Amino acid sequence: MTSVEKLYGEYWAGDENALDGELDLSLDPRGTDWLFTFFAELGPQAGQLVVDVGARDASGAIRLVRDHGLRAIALDPVGLNVERARAAATGLDVEIVQAAIEQMPIADGSADWIWCRDVLVHVDAGRGFAECARILRPGGQMLAYVTCATQSLEPREGAELFGALAIVRDSTDPDTLERHASAAGLTLVSKIELGGEWRERMIEEKTWDPGADLLRLSRLRRKEQFRAEDDRVAAYVAGRRWGIYQLLGKLCPTVYLWQKSA
Repeated sequence: MTSVEKLYGEYWAGDENALDGELDLSLDPRGTDWLFTFFAELGPQAGQLVVDVGARDASGAIRLVRDHGLRAIALDPVGLNVERARAAATGLDVEIVQAAIEQMPIADGSADWIWCRDVLVHVDAGRGFAECARILRPGGQMLAYVTCATQSLEPREGAELFGALAIVRDSTDPDTLERHASAAGLTLVSKIELGGEWRERMIEEKTWDPGADLLRLSRLRRKEQFRAEDDRVAAYVAGRRWGIYQLLGKLCPTVYLWQKSA
């Protein structure tokens, strides 16, 4: 344990901290576009079918179709997202379907690829992986971006975060995810823990300001009219904490690549 003498007489004795100088240098973090680069390196072929699970406005599916000449089915369970996706995908080879990952209206063995971003934490992972394995052809691959909880996330923090953001706690556990995937017949090809990289890139590119989020959270705590019991307020607070927790190592964005056994 650090002593007061060590802390003030040695570690903080100078005007500058040597660590600041070292850590002020960028580590060239990967950004959100890297996920598309990674997919491209897997060698998708024109005409193959990619299923975008939890597609939101279908922007991911649209980009994959345009970049690689793929066919796409974009699924989302939320009606508003489906409306936006249909408007965005007009004239493209993208079929928009309102459905959840646990029950996809897609034929067995018909998909060459599954693109799954920010979805697994919201669902029953066992059922979700079983459906993904069902629709993939033998040798087909599933690329999933999922934010996992780490041991640094305290139980109360997790309960508040997950309850407010409609997250299934077990589906944030990497061991649980990997076990369900294996049971469904999916073989783990690679696992890349991004940690806070995407958030670092956002800060460096000035597309996200964690200081602004922290300032809002502090102000919110001082406003009596906003109660944590209000679901809308709880979701706002959890959403602001999400990126901060990634920087603190309480959450670890992770990219998985699974392949269906032949």
